[in-house]
Amino acid sequence: MKWFVMEQIERSHALFTAIPFNGFCDLTPWGLKQSIPQAVIHEKQGTAELLFPKTAFHAVGKAILDKVVNEPEWAEALNAKIRQYNGKFFDASERLFRTDWQTQDNEAMAQAYADVVRLQIAAHTSGIPWVVLEFDHALLTNYLLDYLKTRITAKNLKQSAGEAFSILTTPSEDSYAQKEEESLLRIAAQIQDARVRKLFESSDLELIEQRLARMQPEAALQLDDHFRAYAWLPYMYEGPAWKKSYFFQVLQGVVKQDVQDLRQKNQRRHAELRGEQQALLTRLDVDAKHRQLLHVAQELVYTKAYRKDCLYHFFYCLEPFLKEATKRLGLTLRQVRRFTPDELIAALKAGKADADELNRRWHGHVYHVQGKDVRILTGKQAEEFMEKLDVEKPAADADVRELFGDCACPGFAKGTVRRIERPADMPKMHKGDVLVAHATNPDIVPAMKQASAIVTDMGGITCHAAIVSRELKIPCVIGTKVATSVLQDGQAVEVDATHGRVTKIG
Repeated sequence: MKWFVMEQIERSHALFTAIPFNGFCDLTPWGLKQSIPQAVIHEKQGTAELLFPKTAFHAVGKAILDKVVNEPEWAEALNAKIRQYNGKFFDASERLFRTDWQTQDNEAMAQAYADVVRLQIAAHTSGIPWVVLEFDHALLTNYLLDYLKTRITAKNLKQSAGEAFSILTTPSEDSYAQKEEESLLRIAAQIQDARVRKLFESSDLELIEQRLARMQPEAALQLDDHFRAYAWLPYMYEGPAWKKSYFFQVLQGVVKQDVQDLRQKNQRRHAELRGEQQALLTRLDVDAKHRQLLHVAQELVYTKAYRKDCLYHFFYCLEPFLKEATKRLGLTLRQVRRFTPDELIAALKAGKADADELNRRWHGHVYHVQGKDVRILTGKQAEEFMEKLDVEKPAADADVRELFGDCACPGFAKGTVRRIERPADMPKMHKGDVLVAHATNPDIVPAMKQASAIVTDMGGITCHAAIVSRELKIPCVIGTKVATSVLQDGQAVEVDATHGRVTKIG
């Protein structure tokens, strides 16, 4: 049986991965008849590889595509459920964050966590059909691209299918990142006094904070509220979150610009996008069924980002709970994060845990789901299990001159390749470089903002690179499979994202 690595995630842990992996092997709650028979997580020191049997994964993906195409109302209903479940999950996470855990006994802690885990299961697993549909083969993306190509040809238009697809599937609703940007712009718009604006020329962020509180206390209080509302955005699964100093650094750059103009552009962008989408649908003469399917894809993009944001928010809110659990169980945060959710609940009720087992998991373990059966292997057993798996390795020829992938955001750029996989890589990134990664994540958004273009191995319309590149309007090619094997730091490339092409220069 041939397996493939669907995704590689850094700073991962079982409190996150165990829930969706059980869900991959049971898709019946979402109206699907087929499920993936097996799934494997191979984690070493916080980096997890998510592996699936290739043939079975694609067979289920094709079944989901057939259901979407033949029953688009089912897909619309699933997107509505994702919104509903994640809204409840987000609110429950907030309540978790506000609880004083020092006043709760172990039983109460275990029950509170169990309650929110039930919401986590519904919120996270509801999006799994879209993961199977889009990861690796981007089935809905390719179906809609093929349709758009026929309409473009029929109407004799010069626009590429990738560009049309990108426009028509971009959500016209703010993500949390966009809400954060608008909130910070509102604060910046109030900083009009020349003396206060001059404050932000200082490199001493603590001094700026102290003097802003005296000179314009209302803006300082709003920044406090902003910090509490959005510090979690880059947290992912184990942090860190943004510190308040980060927002002062951003304000330093913002107050130098025409803030009112930035706000007006922000406020116009959705109306302009909806107008562009409607005009394009009319120009292409898209039929009612495919308008609905394009709307499904647009919602799919939005709900993927929303679901991820709700997860990041949850783990940020969970950290005080986990810190209290470490005190009671005599463990470290690293050890606690090696529990599955069910194991953490049981450990709190029992008031004890096997620290040696958790340490073994940190050094390397396999989480193997087969139907409803789950087993966790460590040490030699884990190594032997992985040696027996026939894992597909994408072929990469270092001498290849051109790479092809999918257009996530159209446009053209030239620049120098910078391989950016984690925050430690970001200092080598300069304005105008081409960011190349296996897959992007919120940790490296500051580097993405500097990029003239983005190129990734992994992809699909719901991947992080696709979502963020559209928000930033940066040309982006996703799903090349081999970009990180073929492109090296310092290499000059042209990125024709509109046509999904990356070309080495010289």
